[in-house]
Amino acid sequence: MKKSNMIKFSAAALTFLGISATGVKPVKQPAQAASKRIKVISKQSVTVWTNYQKGRHVATHLKKGSSHFVYQTATDSMGNLWYRIGKKEWVMAKYFNQVKSAKKTKVKSKKTVKKARSAASLAASWSAPMGSKARAKAVVSLAKQQVGKAYVKGSKGPNAFDNASLVAYVYKQAAGVNTGSSTKSQVKKGIAVDPSSGFVEGDLLFWGSKNKPYNVAIYVGDGKYVTAAGDQQGVVQACLSTYFWPSRARRVL
Repeated sequence: MKKSNMIKFSAAALTFLGISATGVKPVKQPAQAASKRIKVISKQSVTVWTNYQKGRHVATHLKKGSSHFVYQTATDSMGNLWYRIGKKEWVMAKYFNQVKSAKKTKVKSKKTVKKARSAASLAASWSAPMGSKARAKAVVSLAKQQVGKAYVKGSKGPNAFDNASLVAYVYKQAAGVNTGSSTKSQVKKGIAVDPSSGFVEGDLLFWGSKNKPYNVAIYVGDGKYVTAAGDQQGVVQACLSTYFWPSRARRVL
């Protein structure tokens, strides 16, 4: 064989093996951490090499379906993509598929779920007819949620209240009912309830004179009420007492 033909044959053989005959090194892609997994899709076992350019065969064959992490990628002179799956373990990318990671389901916190349910309950109560339990339940629920907040005279919420603004806020937000912003206006809303006959959830309870009571509260059931009690106590839930029984009551729902 002539020398020139011998050189051509050698160059072609080197090119076929993915080795640059011109001595130009193939372009490597930047090294990266194991950020993805791949899985063998070839029906035949995949050969592992010590180097993607001119390495020797490692005594390892990867079976179909086996998965591996990719630590580095590189492209040889023939344009073939290779994956490094170990310290000196390279495989041709065409025999693999990337393993798709399962989407993480965002777990809602109990607080978020509670807020969502509360919002849905409030929305439903607005469309409920007057006198329905849905409105009363929504008012009671929202009233209890205000317990622990500060008392500030003249404040209209939602972070602080006085006794009249607490009632106005809860009824407006929970049932879409405007009670007015003072005890003087609130004591005239709805219908009168005899304090000796008992109360139902959502009733307004008053202490003081008929036309200008000094305190108002929301009855929340089980002999309890919620009110903005004062600077030191803030918004509290308290129990009815014969020593501090309401002087009057109004049913506005």
